[in-house]
Amino acid sequence: MRQVEIIYGPPGTGKTTALLNIVETALGRGVKPERIAYLAFTRKAANEAIERAMAKFNLDEDRFPYFRTLHSMAFKQLGIRRDEVMTDSHFKNLGKLLGVQFKGIYDEDLGLHLGDGLGDKCARVDSLARINIRPIAEQYAFTPMNDLTLHAVKQFSNALQHYKKERGLFDFTDMLENCQSALDVDICIFDEAQDLSSLQFSMAIKLSKLASEVYIAGDDDQAIFSWAGADVKKFLNLNGSKRVLPMSYRIPATVHRLANDIASRIKHRVPKHWSPREEKGNVEYVVDEHQINYKGAGTWMLLCRSKYLLNRFKKAVRLQGYAYTINGKSSLESDATKAIEDWEKIRKGKELSQHSTSNLSHFIYKKIKVKRTTPSKFEDLGLPEGSENKDWMEVLRGIPSDEREYIRSCLRNGEKFSDKPRITISTIHQSKGGEADNVVLITDMGRLSWEALGTDEEQRVWYVAITRTRKNLFIVRPRGLRHFAI
Repeated sequence: MRQVEIIYGPPGTGKTTALLNIVETALGRGVKPERIAYLAFTRKAANEAIERAMAKFNLDEDRFPYFRTLHSMAFKQLGIRRDEVMTDSHFKNLGKLLGVQFKGIYDEDLGLHLGDGLGDKCARVDSLARINIRPIAEQYAFTPMNDLTLHAVKQFSNALQHYKKERGLFDFTDMLENCQSALDVDICIFDEAQDLSSLQFSMAIKLSKLASEVYIAGDDDQAIFSWAGADVKKFLNLNGSKRVLPMSYRIPATVHRLANDIASRIKHRVPKHWSPREEKGNVEYVVDEHQINYKGAGTWMLLCRSKYLLNRFKKAVRLQGYAYTINGKSSLESDATKAIEDWEKIRKGKELSQHSTSNLSHFIYKKIKVKRTTPSKFEDLGLPEGSENKDWMEVLRGIPSDEREYIRSCLRNGEKFSDKPRITISTIHQSKGGEADNVVLITDMGRLSWEALGTDEEQRVWYVAITRTRKNLFIVRPRGLRHFAI
């Protein structure tokens, strides 16, 4: 008899661990790892699952051929070559042919173009129509963009199909649409199911058709990607036995109470009883983000609802002289810091590549002509005698004054260029799946978020924000009238 179980994993309750325990039990009763599928919404979740599985069961990666994202599974099943997949360069080439611009990036997890170029917007509406399985005109009505006409979207969509057909190419949505065959497995596990689109749910049904055991894991309270096509209604309406993971290993008691308060505002949800960890934790309201001392121990996550608010956090952290990560890049990862590192190397007798020498020369107060030698030595810089004894502050005068002072402050605080910063600045959506000892939350909102404040999705966004917290939650009091009340 076919077994279907829905597993609800509130924040920090060890959802991945619970799913790997299912794998362990199956292996213990003789199921081969090649007969188990673990399919996740994001590459991060899929990679975490296979890395932990390899370590836990002491098996090589090739023993888990079905531990993948849904896009990767479709790619494998269809036998598509890498050179047959649409890339950013293909889309930009199509944009040139049509006279529309692509300014953003293509998010492979979401399967969407993120950007404000006309090409990005046309492609996004086209993709959303397909992953929501609805006519393009209907999708356009759900995706208001003042500078985009339905005619332009239809024209782009037709041109895209022609472009792909002419060149034998597939985009990511094509893969999902054409993935029809059931997997020859005994067990099918779907992770982060609250984020699946209608098209992905359809694909999941097809893939798991032959499996005798199906496990679908997620948390409807953390469903915050409806704008990207996620269909939480399908997750809420799933049939099968249900289990809630009961204990959070992340959330302290004070944050747990606040999380439950926000969850109670969500109208359409599955009620869940789960307990916090024993530590009480701390929730503190502060006047502004400058009031907080970011020197505090542990990791930090600085969160806001809208991108324009990120600069407030950047300013606060830079004034205190600490490194941070934003959009996946360290604030101490720059041409200027590379030049500082290379100055220390070359003045101590080490040789530099031509590229490094050229970058270094860009910031030297006396502009030099880089000799066409590889590698370069100190004497190739043509600096006055005794320059090797000078500090980078004396030599690299080409670094802007504000950047010089920031780097200097970071070094005084013990920050190192090569270390991963303990502070992450992010929007709430970008923080999904992460956690930190300390979370700082700006409650101000942009117009569109404010207009959506009464919706379930908006409540879920703030629920996700506060549940990133392991110890201390700092809530910044609002500056304007548009804010989320916590």
